[in-house]
This record gives sequence, structure tokens and C-alpha cells, in this order.
Amino acid sequence: MTLLGIAWRNIRQRLLTSLLTALSLALGVALVVATLVTGGIVKQAFESGSGLGYNMIVGAKGSPLQLVLNSVYLISKPIENISWDFYQQFLPAAERPDGADGTFAASTKTAVPICMGDYFRGFRVIGTNTTYFDRLTLGDSRPFAFAAGRNFRDDEFFGGVLGATVAANLGLKPGDPFAPTHGADDGKVHDPFMVTGILARTDTPVDRGVFVNMEGFYLQEGHAKPVEGEESGERRAEIGKDADRAPDDGNQKHEPLPFAQREVTAILVETAAIPGLPGMPPLPAELTAMGLRTTINEGRDGQAAEPIREIRLLLDLFVRPLELLLLLVTTLVVIVSAIGILVSMVGSSLERSRDVAIMRALGARRSHVLVVVLIEAVLLAVGGGMAGWVLGHVLVGAIAPLITTNAGVSASVLSAAPGAELLLVPFLVVLAILAALLPALAAYRTDVSKWLQS
Repeated sequence: MTLLGIAWRNIRQRLLTSLLTALSLALGVALVVATLVTGGIVKQAFESGSGLGYNMIVGAKGSPLQLVLNSVYLISKPIENISWDFYQQFLPAAERPDGADGTFAASTKTAVPICMGDYFRGFRVIGTNTTYFDRLTLGDSRPFAFAAGRNFRDDEFFGGVLGATVAANLGLKPGDPFAPTHGADDGKVHDPFMVTGILARTDTPVDRGVFVNMEGFYLQEGHAKPVEGEESGERRAEIGKDADRAPDDGNQKHEPLPFAQREVTAILVETAAIPGLPGMPPLPAELTAMGLRTTINEGRDGQAAEPIREIRLLLDLFVRPLELLLLLVTTLVVIVSAIGILVSMVGSSLERSRDVAIMRALGARRSHVLVVVLIEAVLLAVGGGMAGWVLGHVLVGAIAPLITTNAGVSASVLSAAPGAELLLVPFLVVLAILAALLPALAAYRTDVSKWLQS
């Protein structure tokens, strides 16, 4: 019989003990795998917000991290609003009523306004215009795609686009009405909008957004900026006097809110490459962003934040330390499981001392006895490790719907952290060999004459 066969026979003779030892190791490995994969998913969720086709966010003075969390990840609360006049400073002459370029127009390729403050069944409502889906991309030059329907038009004041997660969770489809609430889910119910399109899944925070035409957003009660002498209350009452009416079908015409009563929560800016001196290459958009950010932050109208910079700061300050802490705890669990291998094999060393003596008497060398014990430990480690690896992925697959709903990132049984997982099994084998050294040496030094005489 081969040494491997002898080791396997020893495991079968102590089947219950071997199974319990392997099970404890499998549970530890499952925790490590689930932690590694979930940590990778969390980082993916944050990093997905850095590739949405814009490289700067402009908002009110305050915390740049809060501005990014609110505007990109649709969490946290808006700081304050910025004026419509400040937003128009990013627009070219063709998009401004005065026909003149805005102050920052030369540095801006695309400027998309967003307005926030409403909810729909737990999801954030974002007021914006058609440029959000027509001109922004997913960061790798891929345009937004629609799984059903289309983008709303500028003249569809009460049109809306739903992210993939929103549509899947709420069961809405193009043509269905939906009525946001003001400030919170239990706030005042606004006039209904109509779904014009549902986005294909992007695995970004966009999947959790409800996007409505900002013209209709401004016409909702409580969204107009109070202006002295403006009878906005009477005007709003006239627009929304029949709140139970059907959503705007795109043909009903409404007078848009005056610019003086408009504010925006933030501006998503894609900076432009500026032409250089004659014979020189243009300045890249990244350098343009640095100069534009400095200029805006030195002014009093707002602040500019770079999402990638803030995301890296967030990862360094919170996500990575938490991931390392969880990984440390689960690694300790694996080490405790390896100690279980040690205890199990030490406990059984006396039981097989007679078997070892017989093997030696039949001609087995001391090195053969040592290798058999080590092979037994490796078999337990590999068996428990593989079972734990499968169990860890099954655990991630079980919570995948929760991850997708709350993080906006797809997760499944096949989600993996390749680098760390590849090192896990070799680590377990080494750990098992170290744990089995003591009982292996005890078997190696077994007194043959003592056990054969007993």
C-alpha cells in the first residue's frame, strides 16, 4: 500500500474526528473567502463611481467627500444648492440665453446639472436634462444603453428614466406612472411622472437612480427658489391643481420655471482639452481639471471636487482598514482551525502508536512514518479548504441580491478575488504541515520495542 493510501486509511478509521476537523477548517476558509470577495465587491462599488464620463463635480461650499457621495453614489444629503447663474458659467454661447460663452466654457466639454431632494420608494430622484444620457458615457467611452424605451426629451416635462435596479425591484416599465415624494418616502406626494425608458445595467450607482426631467422637477411644490415679488405660490397652484391627473405625455405644454427661481444641487463636469501654443499638443483634460478646480475653489460661488481623488481618500481611510480588520479576524479563525488539526492528530497519536510500531517492524522507515502523518494533515487541509472555498462562494451568492440592490454592483457565486484566493490553499497546506509537525515527530520517535511488547 502506498503512503497516500495509508494516510487515507488512517483518516477513514477516525472518520468522525476527521470530518469535524475538516469542517472547522472549512468554516474558517469560508469566512476568509467571503470576506475577500465581499471586500473586492465593496471596492468595486466605490471605484465604479469614478468612471461615469465626468472628472469633476461642482457644488456648494462644504465637504468635497459629501459632495461626491451625494452626487455620484446617491447617498448622504446635499450640502446646499448653487445658483443657476453659476451653472450657466460652464455653458457655451449656443446654450446660453445671452449668446455669450460662460466664464468656464472654454475648459468645459460637458456640464450636466442635477437637482436632488426627492425620493421614490427608497430610491433617490435626480432632476437633470437630456445631456446626462446623451453626452455622458460610462467612462470607457461606452454610451448609456436602454434595456427598454428611450431617454426623455427636453419638452417632456414629466418624463423619467429608471436605473436597472429600480425597475427590477419595483416592476415598472415604459409608460407606467410614478409619483416621487418630497424630502423623504413619507413626504408630500408630487405630481406623477411617466417612465420613458429603463437603462441597461451599468454596475454603477446609476442603476439605483430615478432620473426625471428637471423642468418637471422644478414645477413641483417646494422646488422653486423664493423670489421677492414673485407670486410663485399662485403659479405652482395653477400648474399642479390637478395632482391626480395622468402624467405628461410630452404633448401637454407647460411654462418652464423662470431662471431667477432655479437652483441646482451640483454640476457634473467633463473638462475639455485646451489647445496649446502653435506647434504644441493640446493640454490634456486632466491638467484642465486641475486649473479649473483651483479657480473655482478660490472663488465664493462653489467648490469643485474630483471624484477619483475623493474615492481614493475614502478607500484609504475607511474601506481598506475595515477590510484588513475583517481579514485579520477571519485569518485567526483559520489558524484556530489549524490548531484543531494539531489537537486532533496529537490526540490520536497514542491510538496509533501500536500501528506505527507494527509498520516499523514490517520494514517501514522512520521517514515513511513521518511522511504518512504529514500527508494525512495535508489531505485534511486540502479537503477542508476546498469545501470552505465552495461554501464561501455559496455564501456570497446567497447575499448577492442584497449586494446588488444596495451597492449597485453585480455579485454572484462566481464573484472572486483571484489573487488572494489563489494563495489561500498553499497557505493552508503550509499551515497544516506546521500543525502536524509535532504529532509527526512523535510518530517518528515511537519506541517500537515498547509498543510491540505491550
